[in-house]
Amino acid sequence: MRSVLGSARRKSPCQLFRKGERKMANPNEGAAHKTPAYAWPCLFASLFIAVTLVWEWQWMPGVTGGTATKWFLFNNPDIAGMFGFNPAELQGEALGAWFGENLGRAIGVVMGNSMSWVPIGAIIMAFPTTFLVQKIGPKWASVIGVCIAIVGAIITTLCLTSSWTGYQVGRFIFGLALACTIVAGPTCVSIWFPGATRGRAMAIWSTWAPIGIFTVNMWGGNVLDLLGGDIVMLNWLWIVLMAIAGVVFLIVFREPRGDEVSEVSPERKRLRDVLQFFKSRQLWSLIILFAIFNYMNYAFSQYLKTWLAMDISAGGMGWDAGMAGLIGGALCACGILGPIGGWIMDKLSRDKKWIAPLLGIISLTICMVLSFKANNAIFALYALFFCIGNMFLNGCCRPMVPTYVFKGGATAVAFGLSFLTCGQYLGQIPTSYAFQYGTSVGMSYSDIMMYFFVPVGIVGIIFGLLMKPSKPKAEIAEGGAAGAPAGKPEEK
Repeated sequence: MRSVLGSARRKSPCQLFRKGERKMANPNEGAAHKTPAYAWPCLFASLFIAVTLVWEWQWMPGVTGGTATKWFLFNNPDIAGMFGFNPAELQGEALGAWFGENLGRAIGVVMGNSMSWVPIGAIIMAFPTTFLVQKIGPKWASVIGVCIAIVGAIITTLCLTSSWTGYQVGRFIFGLALACTIVAGPTCVSIWFPGATRGRAMAIWSTWAPIGIFTVNMWGGNVLDLLGGDIVMLNWLWIVLMAIAGVVFLIVFREPRGDEVSEVSPERKRLRDVLQFFKSRQLWSLIILFAIFNYMNYAFSQYLKTWLAMDISAGGMGWDAGMAGLIGGALCACGILGPIGGWIMDKLSRDKKWIAPLLGIISLTICMVLSFKANNAIFALYALFFCIGNMFLNGCCRPMVPTYVFKGGATAVAFGLSFLTCGQYLGQIPTSYAFQYGTSVGMSYSDIMMYFFVPVGIVGIIFGLLMKPSKPKAEIAEGGAAGAPAGKPEEK
């Protein structure tokens, strides 16, 4: 009897599934693992790359969409021709009147198209990055991502004052690089950190976008002023910083050796050997939830700072640019609280971890209801729920992937993160077009949120609930036999 019970206890949770649905794997099973000291330099070297890419990705909302769009109108002939803008014929009050009538529509078109080509490129590159990781490892996949980012950024920079089409091609190429970073970077982290600390470690890495968005929103305008308002020079600065980050990563990062290896083995298995780990309702619910999170959240990274600086008569808060940059940047960067969410998730039992992302999507949906209303009290409530939502969703979604598929090693983690990345950018693409359509028909930002975002948030809550694992009948039977004293069946 003892040998039978011992065998039941040793049975892997990954072996217990029904109709293709897999229980969440326990990332702490087996011998205890300590976090190697060198894991932390590797984490921050990868994070540095990702943050510098955000500066180039988000430079336009970072200096406010209105400032960037006006610069394009005066410096890019394609944009000027698109809107029939001729500064030689528009002077004084006539120029101000033209901006009053057309600037909102111009911001929607210029920012919408500029920001949307990046996620399109990221979606296309998400799955090829898995093959890069499988063939050459996460380190060299990250390095290739930096090189592609620099190429894309150079093309956009060279086309800023000449070709709108060329500029968008560069943004698309940059999106390819962003996918390499988002897939390979967390894979680099996962092979270093054991299950006991992986949640918070990957949550720290997941602050890449909030840190980058906050800094570019807070300092982007000031850096542009220091460069004499020259947006071309601003983009060259981001290119130099990306190159520096790539060199630092190349020197610092290495794969773990010996007893440094976490439960996520750096071994690169064949893709077909890890497909068994993707027969999971919970994993696919997570991917859809993450897509919805990004669809909702992307609205604020693009438009919050612009709305805070928008005139009260136009429905904005009417703040000066400095205050709008400070508060808007801080709120858009509240995903930096993600490590708190990751730490909370690490403390939850295995079958309760799904509650963390569910709380996040509920909070973010409440935030959508309260957003873009020019009322200080409502704005304070919006900020609270926005921060709670980002703390859980930004901090807990990526760490859930290796928690589900860690037995497949680096290949399985990269493949799972590819799906997550694809969901992320599929979510972000329609955000720009929702605002572009809404502003074109005269809707306020608040109305756009109520019609195009709140209903999607409710769908996200449903998928959050679907992440709750079911207990297979086989496990119920074995659990009762293995865990309950004779004559006292264990309650389920």
